[in-house]
Amino acid sequence: MKKTAQTIFIVIFCAVLGLSFAVFNIFSKQLSMDSHENRLMTGLPQVLQSPLRELSKNLDNFFVDNSPFRYQFVLLNAGLDYKLFGSSQSDQVLPGKDGWLFYKDGPTAAQPVANYQGLTSQEDSEETLAHASAALQILSDDLAENGCTLVLDLTPSKDRIYREYMPDGYPIVNEENRTDRMAAYLQSHTTVPVVWRYNTLRSQAKLHPDRLLYYKTDTHWNAVGALIGLDGIFEALGMSTLAPEEYPVQASGTTTGDMANVAALYAVLPPESSYEVPGYDTLFEKDDRVVRVIGDSFSEYYMPYLESRFAGCWREHIDTFDPIVAEQPGCDILILEFNERSLDTMLSILSNFYPA
Repeated sequence: MKKTAQTIFIVIFCAVLGLSFAVFNIFSKQLSMDSHENRLMTGLPQVLQSPLRELSKNLDNFFVDNSPFRYQFVLLNAGLDYKLFGSSQSDQVLPGKDGWLFYKDGPTAAQPVANYQGLTSQEDSEETLAHASAALQILSDDLAENGCTLVLDLTPSKDRIYREYMPDGYPIVNEENRTDRMAAYLQSHTTVPVVWRYNTLRSQAKLHPDRLLYYKTDTHWNAVGALIGLDGIFEALGMSTLAPEEYPVQASGTTTGDMANVAALYAVLPPESSYEVPGYDTLFEKDDRVVRVIGDSFSEYYMPYLESRFAGCWREHIDTFDPIVAEQPGCDILILEFNERSLDTMLSILSNFYPA
């Protein structure tokens, strides 16, 4: 009897599994969904070309990645976790209040929550700060000898800018965090313009809570926040700016945040408005200098404004940084941009210029 029951269960299981493949393939156009996962899915060629020792793992990954109704079940599971328990299935995403999502500690993260809280364990030693400032000054001097002005732009993450939406379980222990300390030290120990617009952005966020500067479900600032951040660079270069409230802002469309995608919450949380500053290219005279930006993804958001203000500009990702830039900058102004999660990357790059 027991053996018969087991056989029936196996037959039913296989039938349901086979039927699901058949139904899904018949109605694939109606049931297929775009992948929002930030990774490459396992394909059949990868399985067929696998060495024998990796075949079982890749075959398992293939069935998981290509199983019928996969995205529907992932969305359902993620949505239930979020709605019922306020949790995220991604170890990179921290659900906050009122639909806000924040970047949290994970296997490849730079401990952003600890930095947000101002934990002293995140602070750099005096020796590290001294080495960084000396290297930054050397890089700046080398660039100046080749006709280029260096600006260091440290861009704030949104957690402290919109701290009121962070979960209550992550209190701020010290108001001064690692980035505050790093910025202050570099500003006082070098001649390099070091832009750190935390106070300005935080003030604007409190004064105008309905005029968002960062996306609620994305890692980045939006076009308004990027412009307020960039104005710190313009002011450091002696260029004209407007007060933040004086810029006209209008909606330009909608977008889905990267953290909503990673956490499979794009069907639960609504799309967000993207913004633009209409007529920005007519507000100021064009500068005849050329700007080179080497930065992370935050700098991408202020490139349209740089294009409007300068005769020429281009951007490269910080991962492509080559120390040869000190001798061959190819520009009049070099902007090095690091989000505060990337301070370790900054220190690694500056190590190329430590004094002998």
